[in-house]
Amino acid sequence: MKLIALLLVPLISLSQNSGNFKNYIAIGFLDHKTGTSFIGYSKSIIQNQNNELFVGFGTIIASNTFSIGFKKYIMKKNINCYSLVSLQSVFGMGGAFNAPAVSIGIEKGIIKNIFINLGINSTIRFYSSKNTELITFPQVNLNIRY
Repeated sequence: MKLIALLLVPLISLSQNSGNFKNYIAIGFLDHKTGTSFIGYSKSIIQNQNNELFVGFGTIIASNTFSIGFKKYIMKKNINCYSLVSLQSVFGMGGAFNAPAVSIGIEKGIIKNIFINLGINSTIRFYSSKNTELITFPQVNLNIRY
């Protein structure tokens, strides 16, 4: 948790200095940027045509997630395909843990700045007993970008 906080604070402060970065609000069943969340917000820190570095926060009320990650567009046409890696810090009623996550998916613009996103999100849980668990869920959400 401390590592995530150390990374998020300077990145969020850098992102507030420029109006060129994109904001992203997702509502739906999970999100590729903020993991296990029904409502998520993320902000692009560095972005070019095919890559994006972002920070984000998501919630499902009983659990909250802070994330920092890298999104790579594999194809940008009518339907955009992407892959994503992130480091997530999850905390809530079930405790707290840090976990890497990977996602793949597609997104399609519906109206000007409203998109639908479909994909698969996998989180890797490390336990103190040296066991690991790969938790994989589908994701579907609407997102608004501004």
